[in-house]
Amino acid sequence: MVSGVGVDLFEVERMARQLREGGPAFAVALFTPAEITRCSRRRAAARAFAACFAAKEAVAKALAWDGSAGLPWLEIEILEEEGRLVARLHGAVASRARERGVARLRLAQGGSPARVAATALAERGSEPGPGGSNGRGG
Repeated sequence: MVSGVGVDLFEVERMARQLREGGPAFAVALFTPAEITRCSRRRAAARAFAACFAAKEAVAKALAWDGSAGLPWLEIEILEEEGRLVARLHGAVASRARERGVARLRLAQGGSPARVAATALAERGSEPGPGGSNGRGG
């Protein structure tokens, strides 16, 4: 059963500018070491970072994160496993997922050369599915 859906769009050039202007401190504030390594290795690194950030935003929306206390960006980790995007949740975000009964998060991405799009589908249930997270920190 679906408990939430999140969608986000992010401009690739905006991410490229923020990475240039913010330097390493910008990336470290938003992305985990594994995300930084994965995105930095891509030929189109700014696009990879923008896609990762859009996925984090989509997950937050699917979990109905209200944002009043800010979003702990490092507690939503977007990884690739066996060619699929997965969200690994930690800390307060993992707690939020458990409170909402989320057993699985499914992610999809697409876009154009200028923008990336991400969709997150939060599902209730007892078993994690392929390409999804069980909502527990790991």
